[in-house]
This record gives sequence, C-alpha cells and structure tokens, in this order.
Amino acid sequence: MTDNILRFWQSLETDDPLDPLFKAAPVLMHAIDRSGTLVRVSQFWADKLGYTVEEMEGKKSFDFLSEKSREYAIKVGQPKVFEAGKIYNVEYDFVCKDGTLLPVLLSAISEYDGNGDHIRSLAIIFDNSEAKRAAAQLQQKQRMEAIGALVGGVAHDFNNLLAVVLGNLEFLQDDPDAKERLEYIEDAMTATLQGGKLTQQLLSYGRKAHLTPSVIDLNEVVIGFARMIRRLLPPNIEFDTVTESDLWKAKIDAAQLETAILNIVNNARDALTEEGRITITTSNVQINSDYIQTSGESIDPGRYVKLVISDSGEGMDPDTISRIFDPFFTTKPVGKGSGLGLSMVFGFMRQSNGTICAYSEKAAGTSMKLYFPAELSDLEEQKIETQNCAKAPLEKLVLCAEDESKVRNIIVRQLQKANYRVVACPDGDEALQQIQAGLRPDILLTDVVMPGSVQGPELAELCRQVFPELPVVFMSGHPTDVATHSKGIESGDVHLIKPVSRFDLIQTLNELTAEDD
Repeated sequence: MTDNILRFWQSLETDDPLDPLFKAAPVLMHAIDRSGTLVRVSQFWADKLGYTVEEMEGKKSFDFLSEKSREYAIKVGQPKVFEAGKIYNVEYDFVCKDGTLLPVLLSAISEYDGNGDHIRSLAIIFDNSEAKRAAAQLQQKQRMEAIGALVGGVAHDFNNLLAVVLGNLEFLQDDPDAKERLEYIEDAMTATLQGGKLTQQLLSYGRKAHLTPSVIDLNEVVIGFARMIRRLLPPNIEFDTVTESDLWKAKIDAAQLETAILNIVNNARDALTEEGRITITTSNVQINSDYIQTSGESIDPGRYVKLVISDSGEGMDPDTISRIFDPFFTTKPVGKGSGLGLSMVFGFMRQSNGTICAYSEKAAGTSMKLYFPAELSDLEEQKIETQNCAKAPLEKLVLCAEDESKVRNIIVRQLQKANYRVVACPDGDEALQQIQAGLRPDILLTDVVMPGSVQGPELAELCRQVFPELPVVFMSGHPTDVATHSKGIESGDVHLIKPVSRFDLIQTLNELTAEDD
C-alpha cells in the first residue's frame, strides 16, 4: 500500500497517466512541503471545501483548519508526520469557504531524499461528517435510555431513605415515650439529610462537585453511620465494622464520604439475594512499589487510610468489573439502579487525591477498597463543633419569605426557639408589603423561586433600597436557582441548599446578625 502511494506520488509532476487521478478522481487529497505549504490539491478536495484548486495551492494548510485543529496540527500533527514519516486517521476540522466546519480523518505519508531530508507529505482525507452525525444520534439515544434508568435508580435509592424516615416515625407514633425515642429521631434526621445530599449529587453530576474537606477520623464516620446502615439492611443480612485503633487522620469531605459509603453498601445489599454479610473495615497502610506490583492496584506510593466495604454476594466477572465505574453502567434491572452511584464515588475519590479499587470473583463476593492519603501535617486536631445552637438576642427580627407552608412553619419554630422574632410571608409580594408598611427587619431569609410577581432576588433588591446594609440569606432546592435569578444577588449574600439543618440555619443567622452589631 505504501509503495503504491509513493509510486503514484512520484508520478505527479510527470506525464504519467496517473496524473489525471489527482485532478479528476473523487479522492480528497493534498500534498504539502516542509514548510506546510500546499503544493498539490485534488480537484475533488477543493470542490468539497468550496474553493478552486488555485485558491488553495500555495497557501499554508493551516489556513484551512479550525483554530483548535490548527493548534494541534502545528504542535503535534505535522511534526509527527515529518519525524515518523506517517500518521493515520487523525481527526481535524477544516473550514469550508462558507464558514461551515467539515470534520475529517486525515492519514499522511512522507517522502525523503537520499540524505533523509523531508521533501513533501501526501495526505489522504476522508469526510467524517456522516459518521459524526450518526455517533451524535446514537449518543442521544443512549442518553435518553440512561435518563430512563436514572429515574428508576434515583427512585430506588430515595425510597430506601424514605423507608428509614417512615419506619422511625412509625416507631415514635406507636410509642412516643419509648426509650429508643432519641435514636429513632436521630436516624430519621440522618436519612433526611442523606436524601438532600443525594439530590445535590445528581445535580452536580457531569461537572466537578465542590468539596469542603476537613481533617477527620474515618472510624468516627463509620461507627456513627453504622446504625443507619443496619436499618437499611434486611434481617437476613449481617453487618459488621472492624476499625483499626490509632487510625491516621485523612482530609476528606465527610458528607461526600457518607454518600460514597451509602452507594457501595446499597450495591452490596442488592448483590445478596439471600442471607449474607457486609463488612466495613478501616486500616492504616504503607504503600510501596513492591505492594503495587503484587496487588496490581493503580496507586502512588505513600501512607494511606484504607476503607474496605466487602460483601459475601455472588461477585462479578472480569468484564463487569472493568465497567463498574462507567457512568450509567448498571447490572440491575430497569428501575433498580441509575448507574451513577459508583461513577460518582470514583469522581469523589479522584477529587480527594485518593483512589478506589474493586476486587471480585464469581461466587466469592466483592470488595471495594478506598484509599485516602493520610493527613501527616502537624496541625492541631480540629475541634468538632457542638450541634447546640446558640440563642440570638430577642430583639433580632427575621423577615421570612417561603411559599411552602410546612417548610415555613418549621422555619418559624426553629427561629423562635433560637430567640429570633419572625414575620413569615407566603411569597415575595407580601414580604414587600411588610417593608412598605414600615417593618424594619434585621435579616431577610427568602426562598429564591416563589409564586407571585416578586421573586427572592428581586425582593432582596427592593428591600435594600430601603435598608442598604440588610443581610440576606437565600434558600433554594436547586443549586442553579441563584445563577438563573442572579439580578439582585450580591457577593456577600448567603445561599443555603434545602433541606437545611436547624444548626446550619441558626448558625448562619447568628453569624450575620453578629456582624451587623
């Protein structure tokens, strides 16, 4: 094949009968010299781009490339064909005369003189637009199928959390004075917060999530999370934790870690069709080159905190193991899994400068190994903040605008319990009327999107026309609400994502009112 091309090419400047092929055959091709100048262009190639042969020959080949393709060709493509002598199926975007882009696959081979110096290169080009269009259509079809699987999977995971909330509330309803009363309440609250984290995970999928890491003890997270996990598991599944004493600290986003553990445990539970066991272990590990070679795990040498979640289920074959971290890949039936859980865990581990490895064999269970770099700094151990909310001075007045009546009632009770005075309104219109009637709030707490003509950001803007220094806290159930309704939002404003814990809400208001004093 190469010899045939070279023989053809060497005939281009002769009267060889093959010369008309370059002029008339339906082949996209051109030849360039060492400087990248087009020395020959096939008529078919010029017609495809909308130029004449004369308009192209003598010009730099770069002149007909898109900016991105031009940069790649200068830095990689042309140097490679000059040095290696050939390139195959490189993707480029050429710019037609009418400004449209033409995606192509370009292969090229070089000719050298007797001294080994490059003379010229011949490129054969294939129109890749139809293949690109077909790939885009296939991707759209797969995306729609994945969204269908995602809806079912999210419902599955969310219903698990609702089952914990409902079950604990039913226990309280049956026996309000039960000695486990506080345990029921705590488990229901934990499941509720996990539901909020699940929705935030889904909304942040496809873009890099914002992490707020802190130095933590994984043992505390595992032990604190164990009771909720036991309530998620049916009676036929045993659950154990084995934690190493004197475990090293690691710098991790604790909320994302809990979500990762929950995702993996859910998968382990679904892998156990009958009775079985799930175990979570923690340990300190020193990774060296010998360990990497024997284990086959992709990890840099160093000191790590290792978290392993194992199950005694039916295990997975090598093909499944190779795909488990791919987005939307799932082995579960339709409606039973989104295929996002492990891909989110993988992304979280990468952002945490750690890694996750999966080990499984058919009929031998599965182990998910999470490695977090140990925190080796000499910084003082961080103090765990108490969840008891400090009370505010009684004179502080909050104007609250929230359209959901049940949410509004809870907020009012939370604020009043923390010694705030509250004027609560079902929408921005009524809140604005309160300001116009002479109300002088110390802080505005408002939903972003509400029924009526005045949305949260507009309410804040109008209130600040009367009280320029008024602190504002926005609440929303969707992280993009603030970006979508940005007019009226200032850099110092606080944005809280629902559901908001009582501690976070009161702490935020206390800090803002303290700054106001």
